[in-house]
Amino acid sequence: MEMAYKLYQINKGEHQSSRKIMALQASGVSFNARFDESAIYQTVSQENQYDINKLMGFSDCNSMHHENSARFGWRWAEDQLQIFAYVYQNGQRTTEFMGTANIGIGDHYQIVIEDDHYTFSFGETIKKIKRGAQCNTGLYYMLFPYFGGNETAPHDINIMVKINW
Repeated sequence: MEMAYKLYQINKGEHQSSRKIMALQASGVSFNARFDESAIYQTVSQENQYDINKLMGFSDCNSMHHENSARFGWRWAEDQLQIFAYVYQNGQRTTEFMGTANIGIGDHYQIVIEDDHYTFSFGETIKKIKRGAQCNTGLYYMLFPYFGGNETAPHDINIMVKINW
């Protein structure tokens, strides 16, 4: 079943857009996301400009997301909306640059669990990143938009997401 776009707003001074817990009963997630001009921001501390914010993804293997998870990340840096694969493998974070998104244009994102790795797809870019935990079954929960790093959102940030179930 395909859902309509839903607004995820990260309010000024906050990290999270939603505290809702949603189980994922699939071997991955596929969604479209559209950022507006609110994705353009300047952090208080210049080094935090390169922190990666989180878009969407899921926890893996019955563990917390800082232990094992896969999601897309984003940041506004170098006058670009940069998109990343963002993975925790047994507590160790790995990020890989996937490309840039255009403000106001919806893009397709997909993460699929395939045996010992995740396959990330963003536009024409595909990256495979090793999974940390090895399990055949598990409880997965969805991860929703989150701002930071160290700093909270400098203003309200709006992200439109359509999950493709």
